[in-house]
Amino acid sequence: MFKNNWAKRLMDLESLYLRLPITCQNLAIRFEGWRVRRRRYGRGYAEAEAAVLSHEGFSPEELARYRKERLAAHLRAAAQTPFWQDRFARYGVDPYTQDPFVAVSRLPLLTKEDVKAEIEALRNPSSATAELLPVHTSGTTGSGLVFVQTRTMEQVTWATWWRYRGWHGIDRNDWCAYFGGRSIVPLAQHDPPYWRWNHPGRQLLFSAYHLGSDTAKDYARALCEAKIEWIHGYPSVLALLAVFIIEQQLPLPKVRIITVGAENLLPFQKSIITKAFGAPVVQHYGQAEGVANISQCPEGRLHVDEDYAGVEFVPLEGLQGSYRIVGTNWHNPAFPLLRYDTGDIAFIDHRDGCPCGRLGRVVRAIDGRQEDYVVLPNGARIGRLDHVFKDMMNIREAQIVQRHSGEIIVRVVRGDYYKATDEQMLIRELRKRLGQDIAISIQYTESIQRSRSGKLRLVVREQPTKE
Repeated sequence: MFKNNWAKRLMDLESLYLRLPITCQNLAIRFEGWRVRRRRYGRGYAEAEAAVLSHEGFSPEELARYRKERLAAHLRAAAQTPFWQDRFARYGVDPYTQDPFVAVSRLPLLTKEDVKAEIEALRNPSSATAELLPVHTSGTTGSGLVFVQTRTMEQVTWATWWRYRGWHGIDRNDWCAYFGGRSIVPLAQHDPPYWRWNHPGRQLLFSAYHLGSDTAKDYARALCEAKIEWIHGYPSVLALLAVFIIEQQLPLPKVRIITVGAENLLPFQKSIITKAFGAPVVQHYGQAEGVANISQCPEGRLHVDEDYAGVEFVPLEGLQGSYRIVGTNWHNPAFPLLRYDTGDIAFIDHRDGCPCGRLGRVVRAIDGRQEDYVVLPNGARIGRLDHVFKDMMNIREAQIVQRHSGEIIVRVVRGDYYKATDEQMLIRELRKRLGQDIAISIQYTESIQRSRSGKLRLVVREQPTKE
């Protein structure tokens, strides 16, 4: 009931917003920006931020003690929910144990399907309803999830994200040009402005759905006029804008830094964004469920935020050297998730430490989702296919579609200088990685469909493959 009412209210408000005149849309965004800022950074935030920042001074022993205390408290909170009462009894987990990490390790992985099926049984009845906030995650696979979190959880999350941004010299008062998946401009609008202003949130919000070869000049002009030095957004959207900027030699303002999130940052995307904007690109990994957080330091390495959540790396069968990202959201007792499988994959950096001096494990790369792998006729899984497009500067966007294990279709949006030799190079690079036993066909298109949340997946498995 909670999910249906919340989702319906959200859709009704969005439908109403999109029918408003542009001036009223900016006013609506201003009001929403004020409301979110007041809730997110209001009562309790200063204390949450101070605590999160203080954790950077932890010794290894202090960090270990803090993690143990957080998990122990979370186990006790989980024991108040019907779902975890049953699962603890089934797997012999004592929520009052002296070693909470050993106790949690007895539990099986928790999947998104488990959570969706037991959404009410996972809610903690002892959490004060007035303090709970609705959270929605769509994911790139379209498997939506609506749950609740405490106000403290939201504040700790944002304090952790601002800590990471602070490493790169970004302040909470800095203006940001934002390129995400929000529906802020009606699709029926065919003239600029393709952006809206969020003054309380200090954001210039750009529509990802109106970006094209003929509108890119309007986006570049808006960036120049706004003189914003920090850009944040989905890698796929920023990479597409970067292609247009290079092709059309569009003028840009001085951009100091670009941050990306929500999607996996592919090497070829990072390369072309850096080339177009002349600014460093840094990334952050997180998710609405709050079970893991990984932030890039100024040395370019990805650090697990060990104080934020209980992160595990579980070896993935069939993909040597790769690990499932599994986590426990120990700051959200209202909706406890223990050993939750994010569906995302990481490669671990086994070197000791980092020149930046920060504690915790280092991740070599985040490699998208388990679904982002092509399955060969012999059952082998092949990932890291983003490298195929590393030097393909004449391809604006691409997506690999697999319907069965004997064939892939590559959807390609051609750039202005695309030639027959580019197709030959593309097939040659794919053959190097996939071999000769799989059929490869190229399908040219004017655009590639995003998910409902505006994300673009590199690999789409449209039907279950025969493995």
